[in-house]
Amino acid sequence: MVFINIKEDEVGIVYKRFGRPLPAGRRVALNGESGLQAEVLTPGRHLSLPNVEIRIAKAIVIASDQVGLVDAKDGASLPPGENFGKVVECNDFQDARAFIRNGGQKGKQRAILTNGTYYINTELFSVEIVNFIRIREDEVGLVEARDGKPLPPGQAFAKFVECNNFQNAQAFWDNGGQSGKQLTILTANTYQINTNIFKVKRVKCIRIAEDQVGLVRATFGKPLPTTRTFGKVVECNNFQDAQAFISGGGESGKQLAFLTPGTYQINTDLFEIKIDSVTKIPQGEIGLVVATDGSTRPEDRNLGKVVECQNFEDAEAFIKNGGESGKQLAVLPARTYQINTDLFTVITSANATQYNVNPEELKVYTVGKDKIGIVTTLEGKTLPEGEIAGNTIKGHDNFQKPQKFIEAGGYKGLQEEFLQEGSWTLNPWFVRVEQVPLVEILAEQVGVIISSVGKDNESKNDDRLSEEGEKGIQRKPLLPGKYAMNRRIKSVHVVPTNQIILNWSNSEEKPEINYDKNLNPLKLRSSDGFVFYLQMTQTIHIAAEDAPQMILKVGAQPIDALKPLNSNPIEENEQKVFKSSAIRNLVSKVLSPMVESYFQVSAQGSKALDFLHERGQIQDNAAAYIQGVLKSYGVQSIQTLITDIDLPPELDDLLKEREILQQQAENYKQQQATEQVRQSLIKQQEENKAQIKIVEAQSNLEVTTLNAKAKLEESKADAQIQQEKDELELKRMREESEIKTSEDEKIAGIRIEEFRQRVQVLSPAIYAQLESEGKWAEAYANTQIKLPEVFIGASSGGGNTSGGGGIVEASAMQMAFLEILRDSLKSKRQNEQINMSREYEILPPSEND
Repeated sequence: MVFINIKEDEVGIVYKRFGRPLPAGRRVALNGESGLQAEVLTPGRHLSLPNVEIRIAKAIVIASDQVGLVDAKDGASLPPGENFGKVVECNDFQDARAFIRNGGQKGKQRAILTNGTYYINTELFSVEIVNFIRIREDEVGLVEARDGKPLPPGQAFAKFVECNNFQNAQAFWDNGGQSGKQLTILTANTYQINTNIFKVKRVKCIRIAEDQVGLVRATFGKPLPTTRTFGKVVECNNFQDAQAFISGGGESGKQLAFLTPGTYQINTDLFEIKIDSVTKIPQGEIGLVVATDGSTRPEDRNLGKVVECQNFEDAEAFIKNGGESGKQLAVLPARTYQINTDLFTVITSANATQYNVNPEELKVYTVGKDKIGIVTTLEGKTLPEGEIAGNTIKGHDNFQKPQKFIEAGGYKGLQEEFLQEGSWTLNPWFVRVEQVPLVEILAEQVGVIISSVGKDNESKNDDRLSEEGEKGIQRKPLLPGKYAMNRRIKSVHVVPTNQIILNWSNSEEKPEINYDKNLNPLKLRSSDGFVFYLQMTQTIHIAAEDAPQMILKVGAQPIDALKPLNSNPIEENEQKVFKSSAIRNLVSKVLSPMVESYFQVSAQGSKALDFLHERGQIQDNAAAYIQGVLKSYGVQSIQTLITDIDLPPELDDLLKEREILQQQAENYKQQQATEQVRQSLIKQQEENKAQIKIVEAQSNLEVTTLNAKAKLEESKADAQIQQEKDELELKRMREESEIKTSEDEKIAGIRIEEFRQRVQVLSPAIYAQLESEGKWAEAYANTQIKLPEVFIGASSGGGNTSGGGGIVEASAMQMAFLEILRDSLKSKRQNEQINMSREYEILPPSEND
């Protein structure tokens, strides 16, 4: 007897040499037929029979990280369309008899061998040992089934079936698993999968960084409607649940939903992920948006309406809320955005040139200091006929909310409203802005507003000026200062308020900038046929309140709204000089023809020389006429002067002759008057000299009087003594007179009378003083009385007279002199009002004198 020992890691394969033959098509014997036997010998001692051959084979050992894939060399045939044998009870292929009897099928099997030692008839079952399917943390496994039901037409991916993550191939089959690429993926783990049936491709997870977004395109799903470009959003756990995407009606093509920063386990066979950068709008800039999908815009609009979509970060909301395709009204302010850039093209300064956009237009619009921004909108209703600008619309935040502007009925085109100084977030596809300086009215100027917008002028006043808010020339002018004003709809005409002097003179002498550059001397014709020229000066002034009326009457040239009112001044003596077109119109259209017509008429009604002689009256009449006419234009006439009248030569010669004759007459008259003045002057000079001498004499007399008063007391005694002497002398003379002849008596009488007069005139005191001090000559000199020389000689005792005759003559002269002296002193005291005599009164002579 022979025994065979089979070790623990071995199995015995039995061959029977003799016996019934195997049934046709059978490879292993189940009922003792000759050939390969289904049963095997397990480890241990076994009796070796003469009719049996035992072959030792290694047992199948499956490690803990491995699986065994089984291929049956015998069994039932596979049904058509099936590629793998179904799972039957056969103790993990260790019971070959059960495998065959239970209907095990020939070929590769769905069942696998997991970790363990298997005693398998390796002549019937071949086993391929493979490693587990290991999916790392940053990976997913994409599965493709080589078994299962065929996919229906138009279906690219097999639906999910319960099969323990493809580890139960039979369940996959039994549950209707479909062949081909699977929707279900394997996430991070270790899987015991029959890799003959399921091909697993490991791919990296989708990782979206903080500055990225993941744009998704589904390779399979419901067909997109022809009206849309992007698949609708369905709940599918950010595309990580492919089955939910398909079951929820996910559509093929680019998706509205996208991936934000994070890590995603996605079936990349179904979803293609394109990683793009987040959208960054730098500080001080904006982003323009173009939508590649959405509703169709109305024909009357060029920009898609603004809808709530979280600044284009919610693509689904954009579509659901009626977002329109194409350029958008809304803009993106400065920050970072997670935007589906497949749906929205965002134009920034970095890529502007690619889209034919000027990078400067993508900066936050800044209106500079002392400027305003005049706005023209590119969207809105069409302006009514006759209107040039849209009226003010509320609620659009300075055109930064264009949808509000459109919804409120804003008009397309030039706007009344303008932007003040500051920074504004504006869509350059919606508005165009032109910066212009503020309206600046300088000193000695006033601004007249002409409005092209507003209500029609309903003013009932004769002046036809408009009030604020009405079209036309507005009544209230702008005083010096700076004003924010839209000069596209309101022109401002500057009118100088200083006095303006206009000269009708030779233009060659005037600078080109002058208002009166073209005002030449007036050519006039008199009634007597003479042609002569008149030069004149007219000074005018426009008051601030009258400037609108003046503009209304004379008009003004249009002003470029984009230039400063006082721009491009003419340089004159290094000073900027501004010239008003309205004043030029006033001078050329009103004042010049009016003045010329007036003086033409005046000249035709006068002869040339009469016109010249009546120049003053003509000037006054012209001033009154010009003042009245200018007043109706709102202009004040300050002064009208005729500066020169240029007569023809023949009249000039005649006028010169007349002038010469008149001048000669005037000269004679002047000479006569001069001579009279000269004589009068000489007379006056003599009188002045005499007056000076009289004053001096009076002064001396007054001094003498004062001295006399000072010595009055002393003089009284002397006068008394002298009086007594005189009385004795008189007595002596009387005695002598009795002796002398009658002739001597007469002489004595004369002397007595002379003496008596002297005493009466001068008073006893003065007489005594004069006598004692010898002042007769001084008194005579002070009177400055001119006497005949003979009189003076006689009084002084000159000559050779002797005897009584000389005495008589001298006495007579002295008496006459005393009379003259008395009268002179009396008259002078009265006329010169000398009051000293009242203060120092001289007593008249007493009866005893």
